[in-house]
Amino acid sequence: MAHTTHLFVRRALVLLLAGVLGCGSDLLLPDPPGGGQNVALTKVDGDEQTGTVGEPLLAPLVVQVLTAREQPASGRKVAFGPPSDPAAGAVTPDTAVTNDAGQATARWVLGTSPGPQVVVAHLVGGEADNQVAEFRAAAMAAAPDTLRPGSALAQAGQRKREVGTAPVVHVVDRFGNPVPNISVAWQVTAGGGKVEETITSTDTQGNTSARWTLGDRLGFHQLTAAIGDVSGSPVTFSATVLF
Repeated sequence: MAHTTHLFVRRALVLLLAGVLGCGSDLLLPDPPGGGQNVALTKVDGDEQTGTVGEPLLAPLVVQVLTAREQPASGRKVAFGPPSDPAAGAVTPDTAVTNDAGQATARWVLGTSPGPQVVVAHLVGGEADNQVAEFRAAAMAAAPDTLRPGSALAQAGQRKREVGTAPVVHVVDRFGNPVPNISVAWQVTAGGGKVEETITSTDTQGNTSARWTLGDRLGFHQLTAAIGDVSGSPVTFSATVLF
């Protein structure tokens, strides 16, 4: 009886081994640590954001590294960095390590120039260096910081006539970028003249102007442009009527 039992067990093991070998193409071996070189880097979150120059974006930049079987690859280094242009800002940290979900995260502070900006994330190490992902953002000008004259502050004029050079002001943020769509209030403060529009808005270059008609009197005429509590506000323009 013992001999028969041992024979049965040996035959069962042979059959089991044959089955395993026969299905060798389906035999799953464990992934190497970190997924080895055969991994894929993809963007998860943080792409195509809009933010303010010099400020951090609302959402972090998130990438994920997966193995060939689409399993998370933990412990992989991912480098984040803007191009050589310093206007692209800064990313913190510049190198992150993927977590158990295969994800790495960084924060992006936009550069100081408005317009499109790019940060590139890439895997670090060996053949995986060619795994890259690009994040893009649109940077908008910051809040108004300074109001400047954009035309001569003083000129000659004639009674009841529009001045020869329209007063122009220029609005910039703290980095010197022009700020569009800012309301500027115009007010005649001497001479009894008038402006066609008491409120105007800055264009894409941060400029706006007023059509100023002088009053019916000789002497000193004055017009101010203001946008509130910013440096340089109000700007004062003057015209002298001699005849």
